Amino acid sequence: MKTTKKDGAQKLQRFRELYENAKCAASKIQSDFDKYMRQYKGSAEIDGSATSASATRNITYEIIESQISSEIPTPKVSAASYSEKRERNALAAESLCKMLREKLPFEEINDLDERYTYIYGGSVFYIEWDNTIISGNEVGGVKVHCISPKDFIPQPNIYRLDDMEYCFVKFLTTRGELTRRYGIKAEDCYLAQCEEENESFDGGDTVSVIISFYKTDSGTVGQFIFSGELVLSDNEDYYGRKIRYCKSCLAPEELCRCDRRKIATRELSLEILPESKESIREAAYYKPKRFPLVIRKNTSSEKSLLGQSDCEYIRPEQQAINKVESRILQKLLRSGVTPIVPEDASISVNNSVFGQVIKMKPGESMAQYGKVDTTPDISQDIAEAERLYDHAKRTLGISDAFQGIDESANESGYARQLRISQASGRLESKKKMKHTAYSYIDRIIFEHYLAFADEPRALTYKDGFGRVHNQAFNRYDFLEFDPLRGEYYYDDDYLFSVDLNGANEGQREALWERNLENLKAGTLGDPNEPSTLLRYWQFQERAHYPNARENVEYFTELIGGDGSFGKEETANTIN
Repeated sequence: MKTTKKDGAQKLQRFRELYENAKCAASKIQSDFDKYMRQYKGSAEIDGSATSASATRNITYEIIESQISSEIPTPKVSAASYSEKRERNALAAESLCKMLREKLPFEEINDLDERYTYIYGGSVFYIEWDNTIISGNEVGGVKVHCISPKDFIPQPNIYRLDDMEYCFVKFLTTRGELTRRYGIKAEDCYLAQCEEENESFDGGDTVSVIISFYKTDSGTVGQFIFSGELVLSDNEDYYGRKIRYCKSCLAPEELCRCDRRKIATRELSLEILPESKESIREAAYYKPKRFPLVIRKNTSSEKSLLGQSDCEYIRPEQQAINKVESRILQKLLRSGVTPIVPEDASISVNNSVFGQVIKMKPGESMAQYGKVDTTPDISQDIAEAERLYDHAKRTLGISDAFQGIDESANESGYARQLRISQASGRLESKKKMKHTAYSYIDRIIFEHYLAFADEPRALTYKDGFGRVHNQAFNRYDFLEFDPLRGEYYYDDDYLFSVDLNGANEGQREALWERNLENLKAGTLGDPNEPSTLLRYWQFQERAHYPNARENVEYFTELIGGDGSFGKEETANTIN
């Protein structure tokens, strides 16, 4: 059914009303977000008072930064039910996610995510498929964005993303990008709006774009993008495969050579898949069913889409410390040393340092001169500030050992890591929430490649002996036939989690020491055997120990060249 201009205007009006209502409902939490960010940056404001603190000590920044982790969870994929084919597919999906960990800027994404989570109580990930990513014969790939919760507007009173009928993501862009990405004419850009200034486009370069994701009556995910009075995109089947073509010559848009092109969009509902040289089969395209968004919570909170903000829970201590620090500053500013001189002294005195020279008269004694020291005692104030600081740390379950303050010189790195882990047990839920979020991210990435990756994606993986194997992610490997329904379908029944034994930056030193202890204890075999030493260095290589690869190659050559400990079998290469 063709959408008329009137229908488009009505749809824009409906989505704008939904957006304004959702934004109004989120105004309280949005106001809190601003307050928490100011607190993180060292604000001197005092709740309930028009007077700000005259001095601050930013314990919020210190405590949050002590929790920032560079750990990027390692993907793990398992088949929900066992078969040899599903095990191979699970390994391919896992290798794909691992490859993207290296390829995408996850270090930068993690850096934003960690701070957003602790400051606001959570962060939002947006995963999208971008067909402009081209590498060799591979067309398309995923992009992962970490979005501030301030730029995510949820459906009011719904606290699970999967339960929402709609939600909104907003971002700033330029007038030129509206023209390049959405095909908007330059003269129509005045209809766009910069929400932050709450005024129509007036020649400035920055505008707000609102992306709406919603569920349609047919069960698909729709996307509606607008800015002010402009409709930038209206896609009722966001995951549907579509092609832009010329209605005159029926050629794809990029191949059309018509003088007056009439570009239209149609859906590709079927694809033809090669089964053999003699026959072909048809199968429907795979379509994800969830919004391309993931929410990471800090720690769960009742009736809350996000989690608990660290700023919220230590705000009383932060403000109390600011009051104490202000009191200390006031005391020190009022302190001083007042000189005492005889009544008939012929000098003038002030409070400057070394500003006067006192010349005594003949017969005068130094005992006639003196001073009054009005320097206050601030030791109790300092003790109170430290007590409040300890309160704030205990509220979040942070110990001195976790911050690296209470360290023993005679303690091994692994023992210290174990002690820190035990001391920070209450922080474990935060780590679990991060792992859960990354599991959802990996599933959405997998579903995007299952839906849009037409070409096989070349991958590699290492087996237990450290040998590198070729591999490929081919979405047609996930194609199954249902004899009851008489049709093909894509098998997406896989379990996504996090490999807790992955060699992440935060645990590498601990893994190195643990591997060495296993070698000494004989759990890897006789420590004097080259085969045992090879296995040890293979473990160290997987844990990214410096120069481990050279040792693996040395002991491999020493015991026979293939690293198989004298066995003849070799692992099959998966193509």
